[in-house]
Amino acid sequence: MIFKRKNIMKRIVYILLFLILVSFSNVLSTKESKSILITSDSTLEIKGTSNISDFKCVYNITNFNEAIPIQYEKKSDLIRFEKSKMVLENSCFDCGGKAINKDFNSLLKSDEHPQIILTLKEIKKKDGNKNKVDALIEIEIAGLSHSYLMETVFVQNKDWLISGKLKLNINDFNLKAPKKLFGLIVVSETIEISFKLVVKEY
Repeated sequence: MIFKRKNIMKRIVYILLFLILVSFSNVLSTKESKSILITSDSTLEIKGTSNISDFKCVYNITNFNEAIPIQYEKKSDLIRFEKSKMVLENSCFDCGGKAINKDFNSLLKSDEHPQIILTLKEIKKKDGNKNKVDALIEIEIAGLSHSYLMETVFVQNKDWLISGKLKLNINDFNLKAPKKLFGLIVVSETIEISFKLVVKEY
């Protein structure tokens, strides 16, 4: 009789532990999916420098005319994304003139790889600031991909305002900065991607 009671008690304990673990995991981890739309109030730019002057290539935001589906999983202060991709058409960047636009597309090997693909992998909250996160982003340029960690600001009012800057070296993607006028104009290998995205949820 005592042996049976012990077995019953063990089973009850195991069941309780199992229920606690399931409840705890449900609190810490939830999978969600939704769609977002990047509005026309957004800006996205690629900036560069040379030994003569700076240049800026501005993306035509109206190219984002469809909602972007995203899927993610929350785990405490970390959010992992299974599907969150933004595709930038190289031809939609305006650097200020036909000649520099041609150089820009030549640099990115647009004939073979006409798109830049940005994939959000995960975000983690920063201690002491509810609006700032560390975002892990995978960037594909000219067919090569690299991941970067960047500080990003998220502010929610009526819509989401997401902003950040990332400096990267074009050598990461086997790209070579062009030289002009017999090498007198030399373009820096470092470029900066900056964005301020106004995002609506669906």
